[in-house]
Amino acid sequence: MLFFLKKLITYSIVPPGIIILLLILSAIFLRKRLKLFIIIVALAIYGLSIEPVKDLFVIPLEDAYRLPSISEVKTCDAYVVLGGGINENAPDLDGEGQLSNDSLPRVVEAYRLYTHHKRPIILSGGKVYGIKAEADIAKRFLKSLGVDDTHIITEDKSRDTRENAQFVKEIAEKKGIKKVVLITSAFHLKRSVLLFKKYYPQVLPYPTGYRTSRSVYTVMSYMPEAGNIAYIAYSIKEYLGIMFYRLTL
Repeated sequence: MLFFLKKLITYSIVPPGIIILLLILSAIFLRKRLKLFIIIVALAIYGLSIEPVKDLFVIPLEDAYRLPSISEVKTCDAYVVLGGGINENAPDLDGEGQLSNDSLPRVVEAYRLYTHHKRPIILSGGKVYGIKAEADIAKRFLKSLGVDDTHIITEDKSRDTRENAQFVKEIAEKKGIKKVVLITSAFHLKRSVLLFKKYYPQVLPYPTGYRTSRSVYTVMSYMPEAGNIAYIAYSIKEYLGIMFYRLTL
């Protein structure tokens, strides 16, 4: 009981919980029409901040492709890892710059597959906002894990998923690579495959970095969390991107 009370208090005073509470309390002192509007806003924020609603948005994206087997992976000639951002000047064991929460699972998964079946790893990600290329930070990370420098290929010009596909295709053609394992976050894979198949038809989708736990919902699943709102926002971006490319490709 003490544990539950502690969590309840925490969720109540940390945004968006405190915002929802303040809206409901303020509605008590407002006129009827405005009161209804404020309550609707509070309920909308609450709904968008709980796990079950977040899953409604995220799971259809994450379930677009199943996780392939190692035997399927071994039919491919290279691993392609899409950049997902870096913390450019964050301190690191090997210098400045760390992989973001989205990038790290992608690069780690490529390393795990590499240990099963040694094939070239193509790291795709350029200078999106800063002055350091994502691919260079990822390369340093892989080298620190013991991956041979000759097995790492960096594509450091791309700024979005379309450019990832275009520039990786150029590298693949030069290297004689015919089929690749496309590694990216599960929620991002559907849009990525859509683009890659336009430029590079032989792709094995490999999802990682899942944002849904797939566990049975508990009382804690209905506590408001800001992270759930962020995940819904990322998902809407993916749906809009998928819609746009289906109309324009």
